[in-house]
Amino acid sequence: MWKGPREGRSNILTILDLRDRNYRLAVVNGWLVWLGDTFLHPNIVLTSFAAKLGAPGALIGLLPALLQAGGMVPQAFLAPYVARFPRKIVLYRKVAALRLLGVVLMALSAFFLGAWPPLLFLGFLLGLLLNALFTGVSSLPFWEVVAKTTPPARRAALFSARNLVGGLLAFLTGFGVREILALPLPFPLPYALLFALGALAFGTGWYLFGLTQEPEEPPREERLDLRLPLRSAGFRRYLRVRVLLGLAGMAEPFYAVYAVRTLGQGQELGLYLSLYALAFTLSNLLWARMAERGSKGVLQVGAFLALWAPLLALLLPPPLFGLVFLLQGAYLAALGLATTTYLLNLAPPGERSAFIGLANTVAGVFAFTPVLGGWLADGLGFPSLFILAAFFYAWAFYAGRKLPQEG
Repeated sequence: MWKGPREGRSNILTILDLRDRNYRLAVVNGWLVWLGDTFLHPNIVLTSFAAKLGAPGALIGLLPALLQAGGMVPQAFLAPYVARFPRKIVLYRKVAALRLLGVVLMALSAFFLGAWPPLLFLGFLLGLLLNALFTGVSSLPFWEVVAKTTPPARRAALFSARNLVGGLLAFLTGFGVREILALPLPFPLPYALLFALGALAFGTGWYLFGLTQEPEEPPREERLDLRLPLRSAGFRRYLRVRVLLGLAGMAEPFYAVYAVRTLGQGQELGLYLSLYALAFTLSNLLWARMAERGSKGVLQVGAFLALWAPLLALLLPPPLFGLVFLLQGAYLAALGLATTTYLLNLAPPGERSAFIGLANTVAGVFAFTPVLGGWLADGLGFPSLFILAAFFYAWAFYAGRKLPQEG
């Protein structure tokens, strides 16, 4: 049975100890990326933007899927290429400008193409595709640099620090998003402002992480065997859980769509964003402490909480619908922290690119399940979609019990 290292005991002061330069850059990068993700939140801002343009459900589901899958699917194919770089941060810097170009294209389309909705959506979609594609190129170097520059005992603290303050910033920014969307400006200018602010936050964060001082290592000359991770029973069980979580994620973008189209709560999107960020932020204090005993427990708690969100979405009256986003923020924080730290600790240093690349590529393929979710929502209704998602989260919770325990 695989045994990962125990995390050292931590509190807010140790998590936010930014004296180490590389740790500081990675943490501040996370805060700024949190801001960018809030201005361009895929499950709230982007889906509501597409809904206002009259896009069908399947296409709305495709938008967050593109962002998630674009950052994950290419990783297995890029792993041999990335492994040849003595310093992976060099590749990260090269693609940062191309990622930023995609977000800028989204903003420019919203500023200048509002009179031509088909062209507006085309420019928006092209920008999203460009950003997603080069996110995939930069993601594997990012994880490699984090793994090389952050000791295992500090990894959970690193991601908790990113999420703790980043989530607080996102919570406060959510009120700003609400005010921007309420401005007396014609559509899509409020969204154009959000996209522009997102570009500024993302660009600054990517630049700062590019300053990381990564130790050089000999380039890998031998062929990287992507079949090797599958020989690990622990990795196969981990992959099963990631696939089930991906299938359950088909409903994630549609809580906001359900609120807009069925409950008539379109004016509350900014509030929902703030509630989501608040729950994500505060729950990280709990998840970070739990991660000291291993990421497996955090993953199981996250899956258990997640299965209740789609059920509550069907039961809560409109004034209380914000509780769904409170719950969503808490369980996505748990699942994000657990799946990341568990994989980094599971992967042997010499095969890290293969383990991370293969796991994220497989998970990225299942990031397209919101397209299926949109089809189900349009064809069978939101209740069918939400009940199916609850079933897959329950299955992931059960499968997580069979993961090797850290410690």
